[in-house]
Amino acid sequence: MKTLRKFLFPYVCLLFGFPFDPIESIGLDVGIFGHELFLKENQNKKQLEVPGWDFHSQKWGRVFVGEPYLNRVSGESLFVGIKDKNQRDKIHWNLDIQLTSGPDTGLRNYYLGKNHFFGYQTKQFFLGLGRREHLFSPKSFSSYFDGGDGLFLEIKPETYLTFQFFLWDFYSGSLLLTKDQFRSILRLEDETDLLKTKGNQSNLSRNHHRRQSFGLVIGQFLQFRLGFHYLELGSFGPNTKDHPQETKKNSADGDSLFSGNLGIGFHTQHLSFEFDFLWCKGSDRTRSQIAKNPGTLPIAGEAIQFGTELRFGGVKIRSSHFLSDRDEKNEKHQIVKEGYVFFGSHPSQTPYISQIFRVFPSAAVTELGYEKNYAIIEGRTFGYLSEFVLSYQYQLVVVKLIGNYFLPYKQNGSFDGKINFQKSEFEKFFIAEVMLEVAIKDESGFELGIGTSKLFLPESLGIVSNFGYLYGRCQI
Repeated sequence: MKTLRKFLFPYVCLLFGFPFDPIESIGLDVGIFGHELFLKENQNKKQLEVPGWDFHSQKWGRVFVGEPYLNRVSGESLFVGIKDKNQRDKIHWNLDIQLTSGPDTGLRNYYLGKNHFFGYQTKQFFLGLGRREHLFSPKSFSSYFDGGDGLFLEIKPETYLTFQFFLWDFYSGSLLLTKDQFRSILRLEDETDLLKTKGNQSNLSRNHHRRQSFGLVIGQFLQFRLGFHYLELGSFGPNTKDHPQETKKNSADGDSLFSGNLGIGFHTQHLSFEFDFLWCKGSDRTRSQIAKNPGTLPIAGEAIQFGTELRFGGVKIRSSHFLSDRDEKNEKHQIVKEGYVFFGSHPSQTPYISQIFRVFPSAAVTELGYEKNYAIIEGRTFGYLSEFVLSYQYQLVVVKLIGNYFLPYKQNGSFDGKINFQKSEFEKFFIAEVMLEVAIKDESGFELGIGTSKLFLPESLGIVSNFGYLYGRCQI
C-alpha cells in the first residue's frame, strides 16, 4: 500500500501544484452501492386527482400510473476516492474526491466532497482555490450542504470570529455523491435528450452564471451566522432563457438573485439548537402569460429553518424543519411576485424525497439552474418540509430511523405570498417517507450497511413503493 501511495502522489501533486515529497497520509476510499426499487399499482379505484399538480414535470404521470407492473430496478455503482488533509509549511490542502463508475449507472464521472481545496495559510488568513463549504450556512438539517467552487478567502482575527469571502464561485448546485447515488433510478427514456438540452444550456452559460458570497460566524458555544450571496443566473436553467430579445443579444436574459441568511446556534454537550431566517430578492425576466406584468417578474421570498438535537450516550434525536413562503397571486391567478429560492443540496436524507423524486420545498437553483414547477417527481414547489432522525450506536453498530414529511402549499387561488402556518393554506395530501438503516463502522474507515425505505404518496395516485439498498466502503 505504501508503494501505491508513493506512486499516486506525484500525479496528484502535478494536478494541484503541491510539493513532491511523499506523504504517508494519502488514503483511498473504495466503495460500492447496490439497490433495488419496487413500485406497483395499488389497484385503487379512486379518481386520480391532485389539483394544480403534475405527477412529473415532463407529463410522465399517465404512463407511470397506467402500467399494472410499474417498475423494478436493480443496479449497483462503484467509486474510488482520494482523501488527504495536511499542511506543509504554509501550503495547506484538503483532498476529497470520488471517481465513479460513470454515466452507465446514472452518475457523473467524479464528485467532490464538502471540502476539496489547496491554498496558502498564515496565522490569521487563508487564501484557497477549490471547493469550500460555507461555514455560515444554516445548520438545522444535518445533511444539508452549500459551498463555493472557486476562489475564497478566510480571515480569522480571533478564535471566536471567522470571515469568509467567496471571490468567485462557479455555482454547480453543490452536488455530493451521497446526494446523487440513487437519483437516476427513475430516468425516463426521453430524459437523456432533455439532459443533453439542459447540458447545452449550462455550457452556453459558463461565461454568465457565477456567484459571489460573504459570511461571518461569531462565537463558539453560542454562535451567530450571517451570509450574503449574489448570483448572476445568465441562461442557467430551464426558466431563465425565456426573454427572446435579451437572450439573443447577450446569450442570457438578465436573471439575478441576491439572497442571505441570519442565524443563531446554541451548543452544549447534550443539546444543540439552530435557527435561521432566509430571504432572497431578484428578477426573472419572463414573458409568461400568467404574469401580471410580462417582461420582468420580481423575486422576493422568505423562509425559516430550525432544528434541535439531543445527545445522550450513543443516542441522538434530531428534529429539523423548513418552511418557505410562496409566489404571490392575484384574484385572476396571475403571478405578481415569485417566492423563496433555495440553494445547495437537498436538505433531507431519505432516498425517495431527496434523490429519486427530488421534491424541493421551494423553487431552487440546482445543478441544472433555476427551476420551479409543481410536480411530485422533480418538484420545485413551496411548502413545509420536516425531518426526524433517531440514531443509536453501540460499539461498531449504528442504527438509524429517519422520517421525512413534505406538505405543499395550495396552488389554486389568490395568495399574499407570505409564510403561512394555517393548515387550510396547505394541500390536503402530503408526501412522506420512512427509512431504516443498520451499519457496522469502525475508526479505520470500514463501513458496511443495509437500508430500506417506504414511500407514502397521495392515496388517489394508487402507487405503492419500497426501496432497499446495500453499501460498503473501506478507507486504505
